[in-house]
Amino acid sequence: MDSNKRLILTVLLSVGIILGFQALYPRIAGKGQEPSTAAEAPPAPAPEGTAVEAPPAGGAAPAAPVAPNAPEQRTTLRTDALALTFSNHGAGLVQAELQGRKGKRQGGEEAPQVDFAADLPPGGPRLFQTALGGNLGEVGGCTLAGSDDKSVRYRCTGDRVELDKVFSVTGEETLALQVTVRNTSAQPVEGSLDLLVPAHVDPAGQRSPGCGSLLHAPPQPTHVICRHGDDVARRMFDAEEKSVAPEGPASFAGIEERYFLAVATPTQAPAPSSCRLETPSPESYLTHLITPVGTVAPGATATVQYALVLGQKDLQSLEKLSDQIAAQSGQPNPELQETVELGFWAAIARMLFVLLRVFHAAIPNWGVAIILLTIFVKLLTFPLAWKSMKAMEEMRKLAPEIEKLKAKHGEDREKLNLEMMKLYQQHKVNPLGGCLPMLIQMPVWLALYTVLQTSVALYNEPFIAGWINDLTMKDPYYVLPLAMGATMFVTQRMQPMQMDPAQQKMMMYFMPAFFTFIMLNLPAGLTLYIFTNNLLSITQQLALRKSMGMPAVGAVPASAATITVDEKTKGKKGRK
Repeated sequence: MDSNKRLILTVLLSVGIILGFQALYPRIAGKGQEPSTAAEAPPAPAPEGTAVEAPPAGGAAPAAPVAPNAPEQRTTLRTDALALTFSNHGAGLVQAELQGRKGKRQGGEEAPQVDFAADLPPGGPRLFQTALGGNLGEVGGCTLAGSDDKSVRYRCTGDRVELDKVFSVTGEETLALQVTVRNTSAQPVEGSLDLLVPAHVDPAGQRSPGCGSLLHAPPQPTHVICRHGDDVARRMFDAEEKSVAPEGPASFAGIEERYFLAVATPTQAPAPSSCRLETPSPESYLTHLITPVGTVAPGATATVQYALVLGQKDLQSLEKLSDQIAAQSGQPNPELQETVELGFWAAIARMLFVLLRVFHAAIPNWGVAIILLTIFVKLLTFPLAWKSMKAMEEMRKLAPEIEKLKAKHGEDREKLNLEMMKLYQQHKVNPLGGCLPMLIQMPVWLALYTVLQTSVALYNEPFIAGWINDLTMKDPYYVLPLAMGATMFVTQRMQPMQMDPAQQKMMMYFMPAFFTFIMLNLPAGLTLYIFTNNLLSITQQLALRKSMGMPAVGAVPASAATITVDEKTKGKKGRK
């Protein structure tokens, strides 16, 4: 197999790997780390204040929860970014709605706001409800103990303990939660607090539909998530593994989507917390943040405090918030920014994200910022592109000589390779010179791709109103994908020819058509980047051709064409 065929095979295999990875990635991401597993999902947590007893020897089930009898009382707190409604049934949130344009679901002005507590079943746990573990006893229900415009307080009474919960607004997208356990019995009690973060999930939006994913926008799945030690575990529904308990102290736990999160991080506790991630059904997810309170003597209390974060996964905001939580609590930094998946090239992605914000600050349009960032990256990689183009041109000039060597030593591969190396050395040509600069640029391209895929800054942000109203959605009129395909075709035409006309024609027409098809339903911001990059590549190649005195676009060297014709003629004569 000659080098041209290897090149085509490499390109096709690369495309296949990329598409396969995109199709499988949600499943891979759902697996998370390799935590310890439970053979079966544990029973659903009890309502607020209800004890979750450890099963006695023999595997007996815990006692049934005691349902609250008090009438429901709802209390609402608001910030500019959140509308929060609490209920005494569960002493948790029944509404956690993001406000403003950035808090809307995708789909235009009529789209609903993001609500982390939406569609939770009435009999299930509330958002940030607290269950009890160990022998803390049973609690019948909770009552509203008081509220103001910044806080709401609940008291839950029972046969062994009282539970006081205070939610307080601390920022536009943050709350403080303090839970105090008071031992009202005559005996010491020991156990844990289990903070619950449930989610109702639409299974249709969780995974890419296999090969049909090319016809749909990338999925935006919901995960249960926990940072344990230095690792982050994310999970989706897995029928074979419905519950996992990652090892190591938990610094935050909750639920996340691509652009939003609702998590809790312990800020004061008697002992380190742990987490358990449950996906009992495709529609129902549940995260446990479990904090031991130790032994509580009669009349004594134990207190656990949390910081609750509900909002956008903005990288810089989460970094600042993590630093603030660590400074105020004295606990290790929770690293909330790790909920934003930047991939292997995270360091480069962070720098590009900062640059994207700088360009947006200069011109407050995220589409224009993408164009400026693309220009910057192109200028940054221009020296490498120059070397790559020059190396490809030098290889093209040697194509006739290489064809002669193949005709002379075609059967003797070892002799052919030696003669080709001598030819390269004689003309001071590096056969990998056209590939290495491209490989060096790949981390930058992959990091930029990740930034454009994960940045909430682009979410619900327009480029040109009436055309592209959301850079994270597809171009509704397919103008950018078609323009991207046209510029890719021109770029292919301008590539130095090192293959026979049939192969060149296949690459020239198939690749632009194939990638246009792929980009039809991908985010407009990503397509805008590729289109802009193609325009810059065309300009760059025109400038390089002019400076290097290269032949017209797509021209085949006369000597190479002559050799091809001569060899075909000789072959025909030989058969006669």
